[in-house]
Amino acid sequence: MFKPKLQHKAVTQKNSGKLAQLIRLREGYTKSHDGTSIYFKSVGFGFPIVLCNGMGVSTFFWKYLENAFKHQFQVITWDYRGHGRSAAPKNPDNVSVEALVEDCKAVCDELKIKKALFVGHSLGTQVVLEFYRRHARHVAGIVSCLGTFGRPMDYFYNSPISKHLFEVFTGLSLLFPKQSNFLSQLMIRNPFWYQLGGLMKMINTGMANKEDAKKYVDHILSLEPKFFAKLGRSVQAHTAEDVLKKLKVPTLIIGADGDTFTPVWLAKKMHRVIPKSELIIIKNGSHAAIVEQPELINLRIEKFLRERILPFYQVASKEGAAKAEAS
Repeated sequence: MFKPKLQHKAVTQKNSGKLAQLIRLREGYTKSHDGTSIYFKSVGFGFPIVLCNGMGVSTFFWKYLENAFKHQFQVITWDYRGHGRSAAPKNPDNVSVEALVEDCKAVCDELKIKKALFVGHSLGTQVVLEFYRRHARHVAGIVSCLGTFGRPMDYFYNSPISKHLFEVFTGLSLLFPKQSNFLSQLMIRNPFWYQLGGLMKMINTGMANKEDAKKYVDHILSLEPKFFAKLGRSVQAHTAEDVLKKLKVPTLIIGADGDTFTPVWLAKKMHRVIPKSELIIIKNGSHAAIVEQPELINLRIEKFLRERILPFYQVASKEGAAKAEAS
């Protein structure tokens, strides 16, 4: 197993006439509960922010958030099993949302994270909510970006037939993985893939960087078809809706009015159910709003952090230090 290594590098940045700080970088692999090797990267000092990807996505989708926060916070990205630089699960059937949660827990344990802000994009919202169910003591706050609490294909394109089409496609992928992969490559790798994504409202081509979209396409096509189909079915079977009303940590919900994957009414529903939650709707945003309008999203997350998370975390840290000193 590759052992995590600690690196330091100087980063020059102008800030009121001062040169910025050293940025701490640590990256490597850790073993999950079933022995699967999970890749992670931690950059920066300060309060930890753990980022959980969407399905079929690697850590590259967080680059704007990571670059914005790494100078004042510890930003942690990691790959789901079977994605990016993480290994495929040792047991091919162990691809549930619960398994992803335990992968996240392994990363937190490796980095000795006691409490953090957990941010999930798309499927990442389900992972974060399920993480709270199982490991609430580590969660200081939650940010849901363009995600829902469960059974996402029930709401895909706001169509009642989406879940049935999904069952057909995943069934074919499991029965005929090579043929399904060939058809996927044929459909997606065409000269007009970017324009087609815009027409289907999968991405706002007027705002998104084409290179960001290409990385997503390349990555999703690199995934093993049977693994992807199994994971998709597990994600569709999972729900954490019962967790919403039990949340006792500050929660920020980010929706987008042009999101066809998780329609904006789901964000509004989560806001109504989750106690004392906050809601922002991104205008003209698609399901990929985190790379379309990253500045707006980063500013809103920073406001949430400074107003709802850090003051209470700092008080708790002082009280904990006082108790330790007294004992």
